[in-house]
Amino acid sequence: MATRPCHRTCSLLLRPHLWKGTPSHSSVAWLYRARSDPPPALGQTRRYAVPRAPAPKAAAYSNVFTLAEIPGTSFESVIYRNGNSFRRLSPEQYYECAERFTEAIKQGSNPWAVSLSGSGISAEVLHELACIMRQIRGPRSADAFATAMWASASELGYRPSTLSLARQLIRSRAYGRTPQLRKVEARFKQLVSTSKDPDAMTAEGELLFEQGRFDVAVATLQRALRAGSASFEWKPYCELCLGKALLKLGRRREARTVLEALSEAGLVEADIELGDMLRASDGAKAEQHMYAAACSGRLDMFSHLSEIALEGAASAPGDGRSTEDGRRWAMEWSRLADIRAEH
Repeated sequence: MATRPCHRTCSLLLRPHLWKGTPSHSSVAWLYRARSDPPPALGQTRRYAVPRAPAPKAAAYSNVFTLAEIPGTSFESVIYRNGNSFRRLSPEQYYECAERFTEAIKQGSNPWAVSLSGSGISAEVLHELACIMRQIRGPRSADAFATAMWASASELGYRPSTLSLARQLIRSRAYGRTPQLRKVEARFKQLVSTSKDPDAMTAEGELLFEQGRFDVAVATLQRALRAGSASFEWKPYCELCLGKALLKLGRRREARTVLEALSEAGLVEADIELGDMLRASDGAKAEQHMYAAACSGRLDMFSHLSEIALEGAASAPGDGRSTEDGRRWAMEWSRLADIRAEH
């Protein structure tokens, strides 16, 4: 079987990581302010209102923006697996910059507008730090740092950070819900309004898709493809969202053409979409796409293959051998879906 090219999971300029599955809210959920008391019921009023003392923001922020669970080895691991993406500084120097960022917040700096230019830390370095933090799994503070570092670099006018953070908000379904990041969203909309930035229009198309405005999303994504060069950075994801939007509009033939081209180019998400799209009409082809996605790291696709094998076993027309083979395949796919299994 011929091997296909595979898109990298990290791109330094705009694409900090490739989201898999349904994005969670974890990266920005900690920003939401929970009320300590519920609102009054309809038709009721509060009996009194007691002025509250200002929240100790610096202390609260220092509890979130901490490197206590992010050792220097975490930076080294991310930098190592990204090849030549992070070569502006050494791992130790990147970590030192993160320490300065943390200290600035402890001293009272607004986390969404930290400026370290006086210490030689540029917007480009802040963006790279955010990309590194975004790939550190586990500590909640890593996502918090990524958000704040992108916001701070965006405040300095750095376009890649504005787009990276806006797209993260869109994909985590937090866009428009985070007051602290309204300025970032406004800068993003300004980039969209020029109709000259295909990456910005790609993110806008994804936002429209998430809002269920599929016809407008198609028009926006097609405009991005016309405005972009032969290979603007988010072009594969622009085409992916276009294929998904066309599918939502019932334009299956057009959607399949777009998605199959992306599958041939090695975009895992396209295989996932095709596997789901073709499951009812072309089971064999659907299985091929699911298997390709599974072999590229999407182990959940093995679970879908197991389901298909069980369905085939249950519908086998009185053929004991076919039924048994189907069950064996179902068990094997299920075993492969278990990340803890020894393969």
